[in-house]
Amino acid sequence: MSVIRRSVIASVADKYATQIISIVTLAVMSRVLTPAETGIYLLASTVILLLENLRLFGTGIFIVQERTLAPQTVRTVFTITLMISVTLAGGMILASGLIAGFFHEPQVGHLLVVASLSFVIAPFGGPLLALMQRDLSFTRLAVLNVAMALVNAGVTITLGTLGFGPVSHVWGIVAAGATLALGAMLLRPDFWVFRPSLHDARRILSFGAVSSSVTVLNMAYDMLPRLALGRLLGVDAVGIYARAVTVCQLPDRALVSALQPVVLPAMAMHARQGGDLRVSYLRGHALMSAIQWPTLIMLALLADPVVAILLGPQWGQTPPLVRIIAIATMAMAPAFMTFPLLVSVGRIRDTLWSSLICLPPSILAVIVAAHLGLTAVAASLLIIAPFQMFVALLFIRRAIGLRIGQLWAASLRSIAVTAATAALPMLVIATSKDGFDLGMARTAVAVAGGAIGWLAGIVLTDHPIRSEIMAVRRMIAQGRRPATQPAA
Repeated sequence: MSVIRRSVIASVADKYATQIISIVTLAVMSRVLTPAETGIYLLASTVILLLENLRLFGTGIFIVQERTLAPQTVRTVFTITLMISVTLAGGMILASGLIAGFFHEPQVGHLLVVASLSFVIAPFGGPLLALMQRDLSFTRLAVLNVAMALVNAGVTITLGTLGFGPVSHVWGIVAAGATLALGAMLLRPDFWVFRPSLHDARRILSFGAVSSSVTVLNMAYDMLPRLALGRLLGVDAVGIYARAVTVCQLPDRALVSALQPVVLPAMAMHARQGGDLRVSYLRGHALMSAIQWPTLIMLALLADPVVAILLGPQWGQTPPLVRIIAIATMAMAPAFMTFPLLVSVGRIRDTLWSSLICLPPSILAVIVAAHLGLTAVAASLLIIAPFQMFVALLFIRRAIGLRIGQLWAASLRSIAVTAATAALPMLVIATSKDGFDLGMARTAVAVAGGAIGWLAGIVLTDHPIRSEIMAVRRMIAQGRRPATQPAA
């Protein structure tokens, strides 16, 4: 447990640092680029992210979850990843004109050509990063991720302020990928990984086909609103909706993304040791929901000042969307553990079946809503998110015997903490003559009231996260304590 806690601490420090850098980049570039220019980049990034997840092919996950990892297997992972990456880079260059024509935006094609460079670079860092993740070397990973984020932000902001436009973001991605690959080779110089091999390729390809199918299907669904809005309502709508989603994802990026790298190796290790994953799942949900739900409810209540501070005055249509999306996202609190848990118990195909059940009706709902406008697309998530979580829980129940009543019991204290967090901010809004549009003074009072309410809720309910906070404090205190000198 102490090893996992140290990994979580390193990962959280990593994600908080990179999140701060990301927020600064978001704030600057939202003022440098117009909503239309932002929409052009986001259309290109939709294609880039889909192909990037296909390029990964689940090979990193394979390395992490493999019970006995042979050197030849790692070499085969590199070989397969390199072949896929080069093929996708070439395909993206060839198809760039067609994709740009589909959206009637020539700049999209240029962005895709530039992004192909990152596909060629990435395979030289991927296997090394997966090995570090398998070994829970999250301190090294944190150093690499922060360096990558700094390079990305530096290149993007510099080019953006010089007038390069949407391509500034893509050059930042290319520079960040080169930094990550070079850093991985410096911190873990296992150059034997780069010797070509096809040992055990069939098993890796079988695993990767299922894993990448799940990832790409879910990514395609997540990106669908951008594509539909870009086709039906234009690049301005893409920019506005995508920025609303970005704001709502800030809690997940700070919390879920910090835990996600640790969850799979920790659960895989727990499963190898014969542990009870049901207990781990329920505790993980209790801890996560005590942070995620209060954060999302605060985001929904304070959407107007948050958007004004982060994005600036040209994004006035975004706050109502943020409120709806934040509330809908609360239904997905246990979702971050679904894929790692099913993979850990050898049920990766269940993740694919879950996606195949959930996504067709979800996609249909988004397409219908896109014809009605931005608000309708956001509102559709109020139905889609609970439906997707319900389906996922059916597969989790079959895998580990989890009952809905147990999940409800694990949620009760977090619900109370969320209510305590929202109490004072709701009072501030109710007594404001401008409603949600709070001034800076009232916003500060609401934020302080939310923090006080959260702490009070944690203490009064004796929430499990309280013991985790105390354990982390003890670990930090022990780390700062000077070593005792041996007696003479």
